[in-house]
Order: sequence, then C-alpha cells, then structure tokens
Amino acid sequence: MASRVLVAGSGVIGLRTAVELTRRQIPVVLRSPIHPLHPSNCSQGAGGLWMPFHCDDPRTERWALETMDEIYPMAADPKNSLVDLRYVLALKRNHEGPNTEDFVAEDYHKGTGGKSRLPLWSSDERFKFQNVTMEQVAWQNTIYKLKLPSLSKVQAAGYNHGWFFETPIVDSPKMMEELLREIKGEGSPNNNDVNVETGVYYQSISELIEEAKDLGCNRVVNCTGLGSVQVCQDKELVGARGCLLMYDRESCVRLPHPPAENPLLAPPPEELHDACIMVESAPWGSNEYPCYMIVRGDTIVVGGTYLEGDGEPSMRPQERERLLENARILGIDTDACQAKGEWVGFRPYRPTTRCEIDEEHSSHGIRLIHSYGSGGSGWTVYTGIAKETTSLTLQS
Repeated sequence: MASRVLVAGSGVIGLRTAVELTRRQIPVVLRSPIHPLHPSNCSQGAGGLWMPFHCDDPRTERWALETMDEIYPMAADPKNSLVDLRYVLALKRNHEGPNTEDFVAEDYHKGTGGKSRLPLWSSDERFKFQNVTMEQVAWQNTIYKLKLPSLSKVQAAGYNHGWFFETPIVDSPKMMEELLREIKGEGSPNNNDVNVETGVYYQSISELIEEAKDLGCNRVVNCTGLGSVQVCQDKELVGARGCLLMYDRESCVRLPHPPAENPLLAPPPEELHDACIMVESAPWGSNEYPCYMIVRGDTIVVGGTYLEGDGEPSMRPQERERLLENARILGIDTDACQAKGEWVGFRPYRPTTRCEIDEEHSSHGIRLIHSYGSGGSGWTVYTGIAKETTSLTLQS
C-alpha cells in the first residue's frame, strides 16, 4: 500500500497526478527542478485545446474522454475562469467522414470497418460535431457570429470541407497555478511536501529510488516528461518541437473580409466571438508545420510546428516569419498589432505513452511507476492519465 509518494515532475501530468493522490488522502512529495510556470515547461506554453493530437497510444481515447468529463462542467460554469468552451473549425480539403460505400458495408455497421471513419470522440454529443462543407459553415456563422476566414478565402485555398465542433480550452498557466495550490494545501491543509524549484535534474532511475528512500516514500511516480530520455535512457522518447506566437485578445486587430459574391454567405456584419482554427493540409499547413489559432484565456496563440528530434531552443527567423504569415492567413492584422510574446517548447512524444509499473526497477519496498510521453495531447488526456497512474500507484 502506498504510504507516501514521490512525484517527480511539475508538468500537467505530474501536477494532476499529485492532485489525484492528494484527493485520495495519500501524502505526496512533489519535486521538480523548475517551477510549473517556467518558460521551459511545455505544459504552461501549450494551447490547452481539447483534441487528440499526435498521441498514438490506443488508450488515448479513454483518457481523453475522462479528461473531458472533468473539464467540460468547468467550461460550462460561468463562474469558472480556468476553462472556456470555444468553437473550432478544422479545415479539410476533402470530405473525411463516412461515404456511401461505408454506410452500406456490413463491417461499418458493426463499428469495425469503413475506409474513412471519423474519430470516435466525434460521436460525443457534447462536441456538437459536424462534418460539413464550407458553405454550411458560412450559413451557420450568420447565427454563431464567429471570427472565421471568409468563405472565398478558404475555398480559393482548396478547403471545401471542415470539422466544426465545440470543445473546452484550458487556460494552461492558470490551471497549473490552481493545481499547484491544491497540492500545497492552500485553503485545505495537507501533509504534502512541495519543492518545485530544486534546480536539480534527475539523471537516473537509481537516483529517483534513492531520493524516495531519503524522503521516506515507498512509491515513485516518474512524470519527468522529456527528462526521461536521460532518467530512463528511453530511446523511443523524442522532443517534438513547437513554436508559437502569442497575441493579446483585447488589443489584437483583425483584418477586414473582402466583399462576398453571395450576400447571403457574407460574414456577419458584427463578428463577436473568437474561434479556433486548425489546418494540417496544404497549402496553409502540414503535419510538421500545422497552421492554427487557439483562443486561450486572454491570449490568442498562433502556431505552429511539430518537429520531432529538433532540439533548437530558440525561434528561427524563418519560423517567426512563417508564424506571422499564419497569423495573417487566419485574420490577424500583423501590421496593426504586435505579438506580445513567442514561445518554443518540446512535446514529449513516444509511440505509446509510458504509463505502467516498472517491475524491473521496483525493489526494496519501493515501487516505480512511469507516466510520460503523451506527445501533443497532454492537456487532452491529463486527467485520464493521472487517474490511471494513481490506480497503478495504489495497487498492493
């Protein structure tokens, strides 16, 4: 039985795991070399949008929906400031949903076949998911009044279809502050020991185990993320480099739309609501260089890159120019307003997330559990992974 748990790492997975243990009355020792809000912490710089992204583990869907169960009520609560509900338009060149051939196939009706299946999460009614033409999006936008690229602009680029849905977006820095407060016992005292600015990076599993012994812990949860390349000598784990520009929502200036040929499909005369836009196909985007805009709290995040194995810590000039072009494409007047900041971070990508007990290195009454490698889906799966990690930690 877990009597005291050392949680190593203060990304969102480490923090939420420490919270889950705390809620189950298990004393936690939280250690990290850097504060959760340090610029090098990938979790605090992320867009925070709920949508599985570059996480290939078959457990992703379950973890993601468990996270959705936690954050959706928060987003629907008008008193909450940690999570918002936002409409998302993911631009597609082609219709990616089921077609006539799928509908008549026996295996499709059994849920096991079909050439072009939508993601399983799209059937959850909370997302109000639609796989539609861009004309249908334009018609609906006369009601929703969202800040979207004009119909003529997206069609000229070859995007004739889209996924249109509503999803939670976590204000990642604020949520990390809130999780840290709960771990520290602010407002509800506990027996946790928290030091998230040790300045010391773990170098090996044996070092983690020795630290646990010194701290009187009989469980260790390794949430060091990309640090596990060193700690575990994990050759499957790589950094997937991301670059972002950040704009202030209140002062961000939007480009005017060109006149529409069909007045009925013209943009609303008074666009009121910010929306998120995602593109992963040419000409605007690709898998390695997606083009996107995420509205996160008081910030508009423009991205991006997904470059596995690229270790450059600073933004390259050509990357900055490309992000500025993405901002212009998605409707920001970059001549009239400046980005308030830029960020480079490294998502911990692994072909399968490592969420498991390490029997090989569990000995002398100390059990080691690994929890890292969720790629670009950390904020989509964090609650589900934390709950599974906690269950593994509490096993007899």
